[in-house]
Formats: sequence, C-alpha cells, structure tokens
Amino acid sequence: MTHANETSTSDVDVIVVGSGAAALAAACRVHDLGASVRILEKTDMIGGNSATSGGGIWVPNNERLAAAGIEDSEDDAFSYLRTVIPREQISDETIRTYIDSAPKMIEYLREIGVPYEPVQHYPDYYPSIPGWKPGGRTMDCAPLDGRKLGDDLHRLRQMPHASKAFGRINLSITEVSKVQAVAPGWQKIAGKALVRYAADIAGRLKGKRDRRLCMGEALIGRLLLAVKERGINLQTNMPVAGLIRDADRVTGVIVDGGGGRRHKLTARRGVIVASGGFEKSNNLRRDSLANPTKPEWSAGSPGNTGDLIEAGREVGVATGLMHEAWWAPVVMWGDRPVVLFFEKSKPGMVMVNRAGQRFMNEAITYNSYGKCLYGEGYDIKDRVPAFIIFDRTYRENYMFGGLLQASMSPDWMNAGAFGRGGMLHKAPTLRALAAKLGIDADGLEASAARMGEFARTGVDEDFGRGSDEHDQQYGDADVSPNPCLGPIVKPPFYGAAVYPGDIGTKGGLVIDNNGQVLDDTGTPIPGLFAAGNTTASIMGDKYPGAGCTLGPALTMAFRGSNRLMQTNAA
Repeated sequence: MTHANETSTSDVDVIVVGSGAAALAAACRVHDLGASVRILEKTDMIGGNSATSGGGIWVPNNERLAAAGIEDSEDDAFSYLRTVIPREQISDETIRTYIDSAPKMIEYLREIGVPYEPVQHYPDYYPSIPGWKPGGRTMDCAPLDGRKLGDDLHRLRQMPHASKAFGRINLSITEVSKVQAVAPGWQKIAGKALVRYAADIAGRLKGKRDRRLCMGEALIGRLLLAVKERGINLQTNMPVAGLIRDADRVTGVIVDGGGGRRHKLTARRGVIVASGGFEKSNNLRRDSLANPTKPEWSAGSPGNTGDLIEAGREVGVATGLMHEAWWAPVVMWGDRPVVLFFEKSKPGMVMVNRAGQRFMNEAITYNSYGKCLYGEGYDIKDRVPAFIIFDRTYRENYMFGGLLQASMSPDWMNAGAFGRGGMLHKAPTLRALAAKLGIDADGLEASAARMGEFARTGVDEDFGRGSDEHDQQYGDADVSPNPCLGPIVKPPFYGAAVYPGDIGTKGGLVIDNNGQVLDDTGTPIPGLFAAGNTTASIMGDKYPGAGCTLGPALTMAFRGSNRLMQTNAA
C-alpha cells in the first residue's frame, strides 16, 4: 500500500470509498467474488470511527451463542428489534433481512481472519422488551498482535485515551466490561495488562502505543491484514469530492488532488461508499441536528465531514434520518471530547440542569442522551449543557473519563484533569461547586439530598435508575440495596459540564435491503452501493445493543457486495 499522489484515471472493477470496517470488509468481499478493487481513504490514517470504537458487533441468533450457553432465535430477535425500532422508520422486511444476514456476515469475517465471540454478560440495551437477551448478541473481536501489521501499525487510527487502561493499554470488550463494572477479578485483569505492556520492551523503545490490539483496533487491524493478503490497493490522502453519474448509472468518483486539481477514477462494476457520517461538519450539523451543536462535541473521526452524503445529493440520491446521531454524553478535556459510557451508572452521582434539578435516569443507554438532553422533540434548550456531579467516595472507587480512581491515582497525580483546561471542577462544598459551574446551589443541594434518600431505600422514585439489568451492568455490585444509587455527601465534590456529543451521525444516503443507494423516487441507482454511517441507519433512531453501529454497517456492506457482483453477473 502506498500514499497516493498520482493523477491517473486507470479504472478497476470496484472503487470503495473509506477505510473503516464496512469499507475494508466490502473490499475483501468483492475481491473474493472476482473483482479488482481500489480503496480510497480521505485522511492519512486508516480505520475511521471503526478503529476508535469498541469494535463490538451485535449479531442476534449467531452460531456461537449455543457454545456460550445462550438461547436465541430469529423470532426472539425480531420481537426485540420490532418493538424497539419505530415502525414508521424501518420496515419488517429490513429487520428480518438483518436478522438473517448478520450471522452469515460474522462467519464470513471469521473465514477471512476476523474471528468474533459472544460476550456472555453484555445485555441488550432495553431489558423490558420481549425478545431481550442478557448477553451473547454483542460479539467481541479477538485481539491481534500488532507486529503482524509491520509499518502499517502506525497508520492505524488509535482508540481514544479514555478507552485504554492507564490511558495507553488496550483491553478487549470482555476485559474492559469487568474493569469498568468493578467486577470481581478486575484488579487482576488490569494488573496483568500492565505487566504485559511493560514487558514489551521492543514496543516501549518504539513508543507508547500498545502493540496488543483490541476492540476497534483489532477489528481494523485484522481487516487490514485481509486487505494486504489479497493485494488490494488501499490509498490514503485520497479525498473523494464527487460521484460520476452517466445517464442512470454511477461509473466512478472524482478525487480532489489539491490545489484545485481534480481527476476522475472510473469503476467498471460500481462504487461502494462507506466513508462515515457528517459529525465533523459545522454546516451539516447546524442544518441537520438539534441546536446548539458543535463538531468539537463529537468523538467521531476528523475526516467525517459528510462529503459523500453531499456528493450523493448532487446526483439525485435520497437522504434520511439526517436529524439523528449515535448520541453519547461527553465532557470536554480541553478541546478533546471524552465520552461517558460507564461512568453514568455508578452510585454516588447525579446529572442536573442549570436549576440543579435531575431530569433523567442517568444510567440510561448513551444513545438516549440525545433526547434526554434535547428533549423528545429536540426542542429543549436549557439542558445543554447539563452537569454531572459526584463526591469523594465516587472519585475514590471509580474511573471517570479515563481518569483512574483516586485509590489508584490520587488527584495530586492528575493536576491537569482539574480546573481550567481540565475535565473536572473540584470544590469543598456542593454550593461552592455550584458556583464554579453556574448551577443553582439550592437546587443542587436538594437533588443531592433526594438522591441520598433513594440510595437508602434502593428505589429511584423519580426516574427508576438501577431498576433493570442494563442499568446494573455498570453499577457496583458491592453497593446495596441498589448498585446504581449512592449518597453524595463526602467532600471534596466534583463536577463537569455534559454536552450532547456523539460517536458518529446516523443519517445519510437511503439504501435498500441490498445496500443499493436509492434516488429521490425510491429507485435503486445502478452502480452505487453504501454502508455504515454514510447511510440512514437501519436501526432508525434507536440503539438496541452494543455493536448496533458496526453490525448493520458490516451486514449491509456484505449484502451490498454480494448484490453488486450478482447484478454485474446478470
């Protein structure tokens, strides 16, 4: 693989735009079905959001469930998804297509060197829904020895600091779920990872990067190996500025060569777009998402500015769900967003508005934070930002935004995490903290007192926090009567502004059940396929379980690749 600066217009069978999981998997699939392939990546790094993600894939009724002691069926999966996803957004046929195809996709990944196994105790996100399962549908990618990638290891986009143990050590989903949940044995897992990392002397001489790749890094690393084994041409620094449509068919792309230079690359059989969403675009966010909104609040890849969504619109492609994102609460550490995945379930914290009042179940799915902060109609303004508040007991016992618990890493060791430019504010009293954050002090004290009463009884009478298995997944099993509820009484107190961030947008090009892009009349456009966050998500505005971003992305890439080759064969 080489960095590209040529202006050639030589053609191939298929052009794939993007280098995330859907793009790399699609490239491998069309190659295995007989096509010549060229992959174009906009940035100088490979992997997009997939590399920085948890790498989990949500696959109902997968073949590995039985070995994990979990029962599932197509009917259970359909009942669950059909109840969670609004009917007016996604059809029965699309849901059944996903349920049928995702297990086939995951086995194809295994065949090409990307093995996944079920995470036994990682529950679906909506426990009260028929067909819900307590684990197994979310699957974890096998770790990879990064040395196998050679120099390409340093071209692989890294997971964020907050997703790594001690800010630099990789853990698998299975491992990190135990560490974040403070489950029995978590210290042993963390200690073993630290020893392994330190023992890689050759790696440490080269830098801080952990060469044991896990989660999203393992997924992209393994797919990248599959791409290299097939001799597929992957070129970075190749921003695609447009699609070429001749009559009714897409026949290639227009590449921005810089300095005003553009050139055409043709594709004999078709183009597969898997280039991410628009989370880093000021204009598309402002015009599409609820306001206020900022690209800085997004944990998405810096190259995701919706270029191919706008290019699709220019050639008559239909778009949908443009007002939706894969929402997630974030706090800012300087100019860097830190996503709160697990912290919000721990006992001893509350989320409040500027009046100091709670307005939600803090342990709810991170995707649900969008409508909690903006309101169901995306029209509430006084919760942006909201504020997360906790006390010394929380800080002593639990990680926060990648900051190790104070029992392992005291405040004095992390001076940069506090105050101006840091992630947290700290004060000796709740009233003093309220003053620093601009919150009504009386309201905050009242909310903290009410939470103390709920912690004593074990029942959150206002929002039901800790009442189901999803909430309890990342609570503290040693805390009773409710693992998600604790008093907020021990100084010093800590707080931070919380924004409606995201891990990517979920609106874009409308596709059919074969991954073929549709025009404004609902007609498939020959030669154009898409998958992932470039498309309107087949999960609608919901997030049924961990891996429901990558699961649909990879499944539609798999189906689209099959369809593209079948269409051309016909």
